[in-house]
Parts: sequence; C-alpha cells; structure tokens
Amino acid sequence: MRRQHSWTVDLLRVFAISIVVVIHWISVRVTVTDGVVRAEPALHGKPIWALSWLIQVMPLFFLAGGFANTLIVDRWRAAGATYGEYLGPRIRRLTAPVLALVAVLTPLIALIGGLSERTATAAAHVVASPLWFLAVYLVAVAIAPGAVAVHDRLPLLLPLALLGCSIAVDALRFGGAGQVAESNLLFVWLFCHQLGVLHARSALGRISDLGVLLLAGLCVALLVLMVGPGPYFPTTLGVGDAQVSNLAPPTSAISILAVLQLALVTLVDRRVIGWEPGSAVRGVVGAIVPLLMTIYLWHVPVIAVLTGIATLAPTTLLPSDPQTWWETRPLWILLGAVVLAGVVQLSARWDMFCARYAARDATMPAVAGTALAAGGVYSIWQFGLFPAGPALAVLSLVFGAALLSTSRRTADKSSAPA
Repeated sequence: MRRQHSWTVDLLRVFAISIVVVIHWISVRVTVTDGVVRAEPALHGKPIWALSWLIQVMPLFFLAGGFANTLIVDRWRAAGATYGEYLGPRIRRLTAPVLALVAVLTPLIALIGGLSERTATAAAHVVASPLWFLAVYLVAVAIAPGAVAVHDRLPLLLPLALLGCSIAVDALRFGGAGQVAESNLLFVWLFCHQLGVLHARSALGRISDLGVLLLAGLCVALLVLMVGPGPYFPTTLGVGDAQVSNLAPPTSAISILAVLQLALVTLVDRRVIGWEPGSAVRGVVGAIVPLLMTIYLWHVPVIAVLTGIATLAPTTLLPSDPQTWWETRPLWILLGAVVLAGVVQLSARWDMFCARYAARDATMPAVAGTALAAGGVYSIWQFGLFPAGPALAVLSLVFGAALLSTSRRTADKSSAPA
C-alpha cells in the first residue's frame, strides 16, 4: 500500500469547498424593479462555458471522500469491528449538521409563507438545493467497506461497471427517456468516489508521468468528442445561455472529467512527497476539514438570507447595473464569509452536543437509521421545506438520526472528517 499524502487531499477539499461557495454566491443576480424581485443568471457566454470545465470541483469532493473513506475502512478492518461500529458513528456525524439546518430553516420558511407562499416555496427549494450531495454521500459512506473490498480483489470492476451504467443511462436519456436521468446521481458520483479508492491504493502508481499525461490527454479528447458533435452539453454548470448542463443530473462527461482530475491530482501528489504545509496552514486546514459538511449545507441559506435582507435597500445593495453589481461582489463574498463563519461556529456547537452521546453501533439499527436519514435528505432536496408536503421527509430524517444515536454519554467529542 502506498504512503498516504493526507495533507494534499485535505488541501484539495478546502480548495473545492471554496470554489463551490464562491460560484454559488455569484451565479445569480438578484435585483428589484418597481417593487418586483427578479433573479437572473449572472454567468453566461462561451468563455464561461469553457471555464466551467476548469472550475467543476464536485468530482474532486467525491474523489477525496473515497480516499478518506478507504483509510477509515482500513482502520475499521484492522480493529476487527462490526459493520455497525463503522457505519453508526460515520452517518451520525454526517446527519447532525442537517438536523440543525432543518430545525432552523423550517420555521423560518413557514414564517415567510405566511407573507408570501410563492416566495416561501422558492426559498424552500433554494436552501434545500445542496442536499443532493449529502444524500448521495451517505450512500457512498454506507457502501464504502464493500467498495474497498471489491477493489482489493478486482480493482477495475466497479469503476467499469459504474461507468457502463452511466453511459447506458445517458443513451436512454438522449434517446428520449429523460425520466431515467437521475439514476446517474448514483452511477456517476459513486464512480468518482471509487476513483478515490483507486487513488488511496495508488492505482496509477506504476504508470510513468508520461503515461499519466497521456491518460489526461485521452480524457480531454473524449470530452471534446462528447461535447463537440454532441449530444453532451457544453457546460458543467447551469448558466444563463446554457441552463441544462452535464451536472444536474450528471452525465458520463462528469465521470470522464473525474478521471482527468485524478490524473492531475496524481501528478501533483508525486511532486509533494515528504512535503507538509506550515503550522499556520495546518491549523487552518485542520479546523476547516471537520466542518466541511456544515459549511456546504449552510452556504446557500446564508447568501439567501443576506439577499433577502438586501431587498429592503435594493438601490444600494442590489444595483441593477450589471457592472456595478459585479464590482460589489468582492464585498458580498467577504460579508458572506464572515456571516457563514459565525453560522458554522453556532452549528458546530450542536455537533459537539451530539458528540457527547455515543452513536449507535449495532448493525441493524445503524443500517435502518442510515436508510431513513438518506431517504429523508433526498426527499427534502426534491421537494424543499415548504409547504407541508415534505413533513414525512423531515420525520424520516429525524427518526433516522434518532436511531443512530443513544442516550449513553461519551467522553469522545472529536469530529472525524466527512
């Protein structure tokens, strides 16, 4: 097994979350005209189409997650623990932040609904939009022991099977069966997660730099062929003049992009063997990594609330002139970062409270709790938090979280990276 470079992966995760936050905070331009609030895509044009392929970092999230989960599975195997002892603590840590999110946002959106049902419905879907990631990642964590075990016997079996399934879904989708497209939420992202397992096992370790560069070049050529003649979409983000992208739901183009990113990460990884960041950087990264899920879950609600407040003084805070709007974005990003940091610190206190109680480590309750929590998160993502329709989804999440927790106090207040 290769020597792990965890600092590289941790820095990658921090970089990726930074890109996601900034893109989401600048992608929609909200203005108020004659008392009417308008939201328009702020990103458009073919240069942005090209740039979207360079800044699409969601594959990196799953790749890094697969890497981290492989190390956790290795420790679990070495300890000879049960599946419940692996699953219960992991899923409980991941679901705790979303409980706080739902507890705060549900009454807030209901209050907005008393003033404007249309605004509340739109807000409910916006603030729930990041939850697809958690729903899929919960599945990835649950199957990680099996995924690692399969890799250790047949390394290419799962990647090839998942890629084949995603291509088959694409063929059906582009053939007119669009209802199957969401299946790729699992096939594409689990493929990216499996690339992280490959990276943890140094799958490209025996390939020379030239060979890795050739692999990267092949991926670029494949993407050009997939996008150029079609039928794949020209962007990896929804933008003003290309609102349907390869991301939502994902296509196999994202899988090929993930292989390209794996090749580039491998080349970087080889050049930082023995390297370690300075103490200041280690401190910052060490503080951020355990909070990545909380940051991800709250970054959209934070900017949504700030934008809602800004509609009270739109002339100053939401300028209608596009150039002025862009000139004010750095200040908005700085303000959003300050508020987000405060919100994350408050949410982290909830996580610490949950950590006072031992997670369920019996296998059947852990599996049931995981299924209920993942189903609840997925349904909230699909239907939002307003009106009363998703009540069953919220109950599923709450019951799942309850199954994953015990009333037994523990001295362990640590929080493992997601």
